[in-house]
Amino acid sequence: MNLGIETEVLEFKKTTSELKDSMDDICAMLNKHGYGTLYFGVKPNGDVCGQTVSSSSLDDVARYIKDAIEPMIYPQIDKINLDGYDVIKVTFKGSERPYSSYGRYFKRVHDRAEKITSEELKHIMLDNDFTSIWENSLTPYGIESIDSNSLKNFYNKAVNCGRLAPLEEYDEEHLLTILGLYKNGKLNNAGYYLFASTEPTVLKMATYATDAKLSFTDIDRVRGNIYNLIDVGTQYISNHMNWRVEFDGKSTARIEIPEVPIEAIREAIVNAFAHANYRSFTEHEITITPTQIEIYNPGGFPVDYKPEDFEIKKLGSMPRNKKILDSLYRSKNVEIQGSGLRKIFSLCKKTETEYEYVLNDFGFRFIFHRKNTVQHVTENVTENVTVKLIDTDYEVLKVLKLNPESTREVLATKIGKTVRTIQRSLDRLTSAGKIIRIGSDKTGYWEVID
Repeated sequence: MNLGIETEVLEFKKTTSELKDSMDDICAMLNKHGYGTLYFGVKPNGDVCGQTVSSSSLDDVARYIKDAIEPMIYPQIDKINLDGYDVIKVTFKGSERPYSSYGRYFKRVHDRAEKITSEELKHIMLDNDFTSIWENSLTPYGIESIDSNSLKNFYNKAVNCGRLAPLEEYDEEHLLTILGLYKNGKLNNAGYYLFASTEPTVLKMATYATDAKLSFTDIDRVRGNIYNLIDVGTQYISNHMNWRVEFDGKSTARIEIPEVPIEAIREAIVNAFAHANYRSFTEHEITITPTQIEIYNPGGFPVDYKPEDFEIKKLGSMPRNKKILDSLYRSKNVEIQGSGLRKIFSLCKKTETEYEYVLNDFGFRFIFHRKNTVQHVTENVTENVTVKLIDTDYEVLKVLKLNPESTREVLATKIGKTVRTIQRSLDRLTSAGKIIRIGSDKTGYWEVID
């Protein structure tokens, strides 16, 4: 079998013994085109020769890419079979150039990587606004892909609150152009994710019976655009949390009060969608348990900062997606740019709502502690629970038997799932008594119980 010839976005390597050199090729393709594909187990002339793909081969590829390529990318690494031969296929993309390989910069010229000169690098740096490269990149989608109802609803809100001047005659293309979301007949990424009818992003929502998250009472996975999903997420939490009724003492009018301020909930959801990293595989999550409401933002947090810094130090906004944030501000989804976390903290203090957050390399999780609930309801609740395992759990077990020291990230790469999915699988396997963690999270390993 022959895969053809190498191109500016396609590279062949005979074996993974060429891993280090292949990092330069990945870097070069990212700097020239922003994407590419690389095969291990294919000769330079395109003939598939295959190679031994051991349990650690995919780990090695992922580790090399993580160590070599800056800024970080999130490649898809797969073991595939071509005409009876096992090969490794690596697909990748990135829009935050310039990219480096072990601190060196390359560009793609035909089928090879060449060093970028200092003058070329200087021009790349000057030309790039690193916060807007992805947002300004044009998509293949035109005005026909717009959700007209979403855009018209946005326009009415923006005009009514005084943050957008009314058009002499409403026109979708003109409006999107004014907002900086449309150019040359195409939506850019910001416009596409904000208003497209093709459902560009995902919101997963689940309500669990216990804090152990072993069984759910409601679950949903909704695709849509950012503008619509903000309302979907807010309404979901509103429908699944407790409300109490009070009377004002002057009339029979009922006043319904949520256990967690709806304004704080909505602000957290807006922040999650406004600051997410849409450059990789992105799924937002809302998780409700008897004691907590969690909102997960797959975008991390500004380096060297913590959420409370925005309150204590009065920091301004540090947007990852300026155009998305600006549009949400115009429709009053955002009050003042940079004030979102301060507003959440203020509302929580005013209503005596406890909260916490979790930061990691992959995202940012804000947690509201629920009121009017029995705390620690999960104590002893799982003693006689039969945990039902799914296919992913058995795949995780198989990998852990071969490599007990595998991290969540390694498992995610091998199995082709998100880190969050892998964590849920590890939780199920632990609850089912199939695995035990020996040692610390950093230096320990998993013991598989047969």
